[in-house]
Amino acid sequence: MKSQQEVLRVSVETERELKLLRIKRILRREVGAWGFLLPHFFFFILFIAIPLIYGLTMSFYNWTLIGETRYVGLENYSRVWSDSRFWMAVKNTVIFAIISIPLVMGVALAYALLLSKKWYGRLWLMTAFVAPTFFSSVGVLTSWRWILGSHRAGLMNYYLTRLGILKEPISWFATSTRAWACIIGVTVWWIVGFSILLYIGALQRIPPEQYEAARIDGAGRWAQFWYITLPWMRNVLFFDVIRQVLLAFGLFDQVYFFTGGGPAGRTRTMVYYLYMVGFERQQLGRAAAISWYMFMIIFGFALINLFVLLKTVRAGAEG
Repeated sequence: MKSQQEVLRVSVETERELKLLRIKRILRREVGAWGFLLPHFFFFILFIAIPLIYGLTMSFYNWTLIGETRYVGLENYSRVWSDSRFWMAVKNTVIFAIISIPLVMGVALAYALLLSKKWYGRLWLMTAFVAPTFFSSVGVLTSWRWILGSHRAGLMNYYLTRLGILKEPISWFATSTRAWACIIGVTVWWIVGFSILLYIGALQRIPPEQYEAARIDGAGRWAQFWYITLPWMRNVLFFDVIRQVLLAFGLFDQVYFFTGGGPAGRTRTMVYYLYMVGFERQQLGRAAAISWYMFMIIFGFALINLFVLLKTVRAGAEG
């Protein structure tokens, strides 16, 4: 009887010790995880959450740097909503996104297909396309402003007049069509490198056996691209679409350096209009309202892209 009680007591103590060890192991794991998460969480609160809440609060006030700050409710939102200049900026930004995103992705995909093959000099060409992505905006846009200068010393005007293509130097930013062509061209050249790297990585994940089987079945290059390459790259392409949308709606530097929103506001984008209202006119409350409109527009585009991505992934899984 006594031995049974001792066995029972030992088993209870053993079970208690195992529970304690299990709890210690869980605590050790959780503490380690929170140790890695807390710095990120701290900076998220400090640089994202607090500014978001502060900006939302500002949007309900007539907030200037010098004058009196007073509560105006939704007046800033209604004024922005009825402001034709804001909607022109939205239209300009959407047009830029519609034109630039397919261009960036098309050029990146073409060069990724070219650079994924092994041939002499491909690393030099890859470096030439990828390197501008890591250059600062000040250096890139200052160089391009000199190249596209309206005077005779502008590099583009100099060579085009020397070759006889132009009789006189022209102002590349005098009309909205030429200004947008320059902005889009420089943007594609500047940011296409990162998309090329993404696409090359996706192409290298495709099993070569699939291309060999397709060739044996008589599939041509276009059929291989359409039925093998694109389906394998689908997730990367949709990720890049979302990234390009965020970049397009954040367009500011090119407009600031090249046109200042001109001519006649035809190249003014949402971020540049926010800058004008907030920093040039010092209407910080209205600028905060503009930023929340921007958030809703970008969030809507992101939701549409996410919906299309999930639908495509489900269709692929069912197929």
